[in-house]
Amino acid sequence: MRNNKFIYADPDKCIGCINCELACSASHMDIDTNTLYSKILNGEEIVPSRNKVIKIDGKTAPMQCMQCPDAPCLEGCPVDIIKFENDYVKYYESDCIGCTSCDMVCPYGAVVMAVNKKDDAPVSQMVSLTCDLCGGQNGEQACINICPTNAISLIDYKQFDMMRK
Repeated sequence: MRNNKFIYADPDKCIGCINCELACSASHMDIDTNTLYSKILNGEEIVPSRNKVIKIDGKTAPMQCMQCPDAPCLEGCPVDIIKFENDYVKYYESDCIGCTSCDMVCPYGAVVMAVNKKDDAPVSQMVSLTCDLCGGQNGEQACINICPTNAISLIDYKQFDMMRK
């Protein structure tokens, strides 16, 4: 079994501030575009967040890709743009055809389908987005770095299993 890393959010520490959503959106903006703040002020569309703060039974936490060891999205992708790399599931979004197969098979509902505004969009005007761990590098995750309560961390499945015991 793969020991992929994924974002874990402690619902006992999360205050539902959505800083993680905003940081995620900002970290995935093109370098040459306006800042997230100016886009909001101007009423412009922002990049959809690859995580979403949800509330269940009075507790909040961001929900995003769980980097499944068996990755049903990888198996469901007809064009092979999803791969296991460096202990995480990587989407090659630039080659996505927008078929929604990964969205349909994700057991966590963690794939966001967004409008593909590129002129050379392969097939569809849609593209799949999901948590990419900000490139998979330890300490570089925007959501972790901005969380005011330290509710979010990068862990692997072995660590997760130890926490549940």
